[in-house]
Order: sequence, then C-alpha cells, then structure tokens
Amino acid sequence: MDRNELTGEPALWLGLFSGALQLAAAFFLPWPDETVAVVNAAAAALVGVWIAFTTKSNDNGGSIKAAILGAGQALITLALVFGWHATDKQTAAIMMFLTLATGVFVRQTSKPAGVPAVRQVA
Repeated sequence: MDRNELTGEPALWLGLFSGALQLAAAFFLPWPDETVAVVNAAAAALVGVWIAFTTKSNDNGGSIKAAILGAGQALITLALVFGWHATDKQTAAIMMFLTLATGVFVRQTSKPAGVPAVRQVA
C-alpha cells in the first residue's frame, strides 16, 4: 500500500494550520480573536469532512452526514463573521436545505452494513 505522508496525520496538519494562522494574526492580520477562532473552527470542520470521507469504509459512511453539517454550519458562521448579511430566517432556510441535501447525498452514496455490492454481469 502506497502511503502519502501528507495525508497520514490530519490532526498535525490542522495544528500546523492553526499555529500558522495564530502567527499571522499576531504579526500581520488585523483580525480580532473571535475571527481567528471562527477561521480555526471552519478549518477543523473541513478537516472533519475530509476524515469522514477517508474513513467511510470503516463506518459505512455514518460520520459523513454529521461532518458535512458541521462544516456547513462553520462555513456559514465564517461568512457571517466576514460580512455576509443574512437574517435568522435566511440562515435557517440555508441550514434546512443543507440538512436535506446532505441526507439525500448520504443516502444515495452509502449502503447499509451487511449488504453485498451489486455485481455487473457482462
């Protein structure tokens, strides 16, 4: 099995990103602490989605839905922090759509545990 060292330790890469962001915020970026925290949270949520997809075979895709929803919430929060203006009603509608779309996606791309794959006969 060929192992790519860049994908072996996602927590370390997330930590490196977080440290670099903290360093940049301390010296270069005029962001308040809350903005840095939201950017870190969004990065963590995206890494969570990546981990859920890469471990899909171990848990039959069960973690993907939660990871996508968490990332969606984090990205919406990130957009709001950086100036996107949305009402509570609009945010709720976006989250409802994200929840339903994720449910449909996960249902269409995963199979129940114990169900054998369908084989094509040529």
